[in-house]
Amino acid sequence: MDNKITRPVLIIWFSLLLLVVVSFIKLPVIPFLNNYSSIDILHDIKETPAPPHLLAKQPRTPVAVSGHTLPLSANIIDSALITDYAADSSANMVAFYKKLESLKHKKGKVRIAYFGDSFIEADYVTGELRSRLQHAYGGSGVGFIPVQSIVADSYESIHFNKNNSWNDYNFRNNPKKVPVGLTGHVFYSTGNAWCEYGANNSKFANVYLYTGKTEDTNTLITVEKDGVKNVLAVNNDAYVNQTVLNNNGVIKKFRLTCASTNLPVYGISIEDSTGVYIDNYGFRGNTGLLGLQIAPAVIEGFKKYFNYDLVIVHYGLNALVHNDINFDWFDRGITKLVQKIKSSYPGVPILLVSTSDIAYNDQGQYVTDPAVPLLVQTQNETAKKNKVAFWNLYYAMGGPNTIANWAEADTALAYKDYMHVNERGADKIAGIFFTSLQKLQKN
Repeated sequence: MDNKITRPVLIIWFSLLLLVVVSFIKLPVIPFLNNYSSIDILHDIKETPAPPHLLAKQPRTPVAVSGHTLPLSANIIDSALITDYAADSSANMVAFYKKLESLKHKKGKVRIAYFGDSFIEADYVTGELRSRLQHAYGGSGVGFIPVQSIVADSYESIHFNKNNSWNDYNFRNNPKKVPVGLTGHVFYSTGNAWCEYGANNSKFANVYLYTGKTEDTNTLITVEKDGVKNVLAVNNDAYVNQTVLNNNGVIKKFRLTCASTNLPVYGISIEDSTGVYIDNYGFRGNTGLLGLQIAPAVIEGFKKYFNYDLVIVHYGLNALVHNDINFDWFDRGITKLVQKIKSSYPGVPILLVSTSDIAYNDQGQYVTDPAVPLLVQTQNETAKKNKVAFWNLYYAMGGPNTIANWAEADTALAYKDYMHVNERGADKIAGIFFTSLQKLQKN
């Protein structure tokens, strides 16, 4: 009988040797993936110099970035004022503030499109910012939302649900190459698909359904509002069509049922006749480049119903790669996206928001990734080059090591992935954002 005692020892030594070899292999840089790092089994015994910009014990020291200096003042909010590089153009923030002021006289609506990634996906930041703006300037309703979201349970102002009879075609999964909506999604019924929406601590006033083009004639849907059912004919002759589901009194809950398997369904909008509305177009894993997939015909179709007064572009979490120092690819991509928005919404102000703080594990301690200020600097230069407004979220939230401090606080403001803020952190950011908007308005 063979002696097998030595086999486990050989396997262990072989595994250790393999890991040591892999430690010296640099993994390829993949811009769309950021939650990985090279394997380094010797990391804990190597003497690694501290990143030059991470001065945790001296948080007010200026941070040097590519020949520039980004100072931290004692008053974070004042140092994080929005910079409007479009000040000399017709599409600056002044036009947006004038429309906000008009709402004090109960005139019209102000609508904001907020494009982003998982940082806004659960409507945490956008929900609190929407709430603050509506409290100050009026309005009631969540604005546009898709048929369903994988983070639907995180919405505060609304609860919504669906059955499993929907096919979700989106930026990442679109085998039929059908036109997706501004959210990056479009939904098709597989037969008697339903979705339902209920108000939390409020009621719905005006509710609209948005669908795409289909060759089917006489497309019908069933709408049940507070227990009362009606059958409606859906408009379906344009790339984007609006069907009124409710505008004659407030309701608490409604359900939409769609039997047609050929009707593209983008989502619904819940709003009132006046006030401020923020449409959340968050799509996780997006560096911003996925937005280039949205067909011009779809954008033009939504323009007929959504007259945006401000477009916010907020990406960065998925662009950052540990220790990367060159974000030229990101600058080129966001420039294309900004130029597409400019051509689609001429004269509408654009606000580019920087990445938030992101930390990595440096010898057992989470600190700001050295690539963060470099990415922020790139975003600032992108905004300046394209003559749009810029808000430095990284410094607004506190600068170096903020996300680590928030995640490890007794009352945590961020998750232990050291990237995403939780509900409390989102409320804090929305408050700073709202204050920054108000301060710029007064200047």
